[in-house]
Amino acid sequence: TSYFVALQLGAVLKGTCYLAEEIFHLETRHRGSFWRALGACLHLRWHVTLLLISSSAYAALLDGDRHSLGLHLVLSCFCQLLFLVLGLH
Repeated sequence: TSYFVALQLGAVLKGTCYLAEEIFHLETRHRGSFWRALGACLHLRWHVTLLLISSSAYAALLDGDRHSLGLHLVLSCFCQLLFLVLGLH
């Protein structure tokens, strides 16, 4: 389950990076609509739904230690960002 959480986090982070770049092209590419740019960069319904399901399953498998859940999610985010920066994805 942690692998699926990491995959979904990676997809959301990658889409967020794309959105940060697309902000500069709102007028030319998306007719000034932030929501069109958001829809083009992130498939929110799909990724957020899978992220919530995967996170819920991962949290259910923990032994009640909620601090390690947050630590694992933060480490997964950092690993995914590192993969994006290094071009390993």
